[in-house]
Amino acid sequence: MKGDATAALADGEQCIAVKPDWAKAYNRKGAALHKLRRYDEAVATFEEGLKQCPGDQSLTGALKSVKDEQASQSTGGAPDPRNPFSNLIGRLATHPKFATWMGDPAIVAKIQMLQTNPSAINTMLQDPTMQEVLGAALGFSFQGPGGPAEEPAPAPPKKPEPEPEPEPPRELTEEEQAAAAIEEIRQRGNAHYKKKEFSEALQCYDEVFEKDPAQVSVLNNKAAVFMEMKDYDAAIKQCADAVEKAQALRPTPFDVIAKIYVRWGKVFAKQKDLSTALEYYGKAQMEFATKETERLIKTTELEKRKLDAAAYINPELAAEAKERGNTAFRSQDWSQAIKEYEEAIKRDPSNPAYRNNLAATLCKIMDFQGAKKNCEKALELDPKYVKAWAKKGDIEFLQKEYHKAMESYQKGLGLDSENKLCRDGLQKTMMQINSGSGGEVDRERAAHAMADPEIQQILSDPVVRQVINDLGSSDAVARNAGNRALQDPVMGGKIQKLIAAGVLQTR
Repeated sequence: MKGDATAALADGEQCIAVKPDWAKAYNRKGAALHKLRRYDEAVATFEEGLKQCPGDQSLTGALKSVKDEQASQSTGGAPDPRNPFSNLIGRLATHPKFATWMGDPAIVAKIQMLQTNPSAINTMLQDPTMQEVLGAALGFSFQGPGGPAEEPAPAPPKKPEPEPEPEPPRELTEEEQAAAAIEEIRQRGNAHYKKKEFSEALQCYDEVFEKDPAQVSVLNNKAAVFMEMKDYDAAIKQCADAVEKAQALRPTPFDVIAKIYVRWGKVFAKQKDLSTALEYYGKAQMEFATKETERLIKTTELEKRKLDAAAYINPELAAEAKERGNTAFRSQDWSQAIKEYEEAIKRDPSNPAYRNNLAATLCKIMDFQGAKKNCEKALELDPKYVKAWAKKGDIEFLQKEYHKAMESYQKGLGLDSENKLCRDGLQKTMMQINSGSGGEVDRERAAHAMADPEIQQILSDPVVRQVINDLGSSDAVARNAGNRALQDPVMGGKIQKLIAAGVLQTR
């Protein structure tokens, strides 16, 4: 419509690329080619469109129009100036609104009648639809019995209606005025509280309650003031008074009572009486349960457990429990020994020897996982505790994790080269590794080792894989390369760990 047929052609091509089964896309491209007088390409475009959308009336009409104009141009003629409707379908096919109307067979038939008999326009003008079509295509405005052919002009904008006058503020009743005055006093009290002007805050809260005894929540505010003043006895007394007065109200304000109980509990929490604090938090939940109080209960319980554990520590009593555990251990009373060693740990959790003794006892009842955890905890407390390294190695030996046992014993010997427990443990581990039985036990041990992340990491190293292949090769050169790699401390340690784990077998 702007006259830029070249740009229209580019957009038409993009339109077909996006939606190749849409008739209007071919109509747009074909109309642009028609405008550029590239008739053969226009005909090909309309025909391709009809293949995708068989029977489309707009494409059919546009194809006929371009063929007619092409035929006229080929005979040296031109569109008949005496017949303004000779190319009407082609012009309508490019119109953004009326292109879709070309799919109406009745409209297309009437336009084709005009092309062959222009004098039929007088009959057509009796049809409001044709008035609009012809007016838009030819640039005229027809006025007929059906009204204007063009779309009616937009109605003039309505004058904005004047905004209604704001209603005058409603005068407050005496009760509302009294309530507003009381609230203003409460807010003054809150402001004094935030400034730590406690005497002034208490005066305001007393004035509120004096004017309206139903305002029991200000008694809770008074308790908060006493808490800040660290006058905990006065705060507790104030909370008790507030609950009593709130319970006497009808209807009972359960949410207000719950808040008072929470305040009451916080007073006890300030005094480190967490058991009583939890009791009052529970009462608050009974009155009016909230998520905030639930979270407060959980954090207080956690804090109480920490304080209880700290208060329970007593190294002297821990040593006594340890001796009782040793007596039970020698009597093979494993359950009593475990109980006493656990008591020793609670009394003195910083002593690694109690953890090591507990690990030894857990091994007696075949709880190797629990025993190993206690050894590891003992080593966290004291990484130089050689007995714990020896016990950890013993547990790993019993679990057939020989590569781990060997490492634990070696770490113990690194701290004390003469330690008999670590030396004997390493010796028996190496004998077991070098026995090379190759039976079910070895396959079980290898399968267990393959689940170890450290062994998996070693096996995933391509250099290690190459060394393994070289060592197992029948080629002498490759074997020599593998043996040279073993001289490297890091690579040798990795291969030795695989052998200890039962993943590799020596021959």
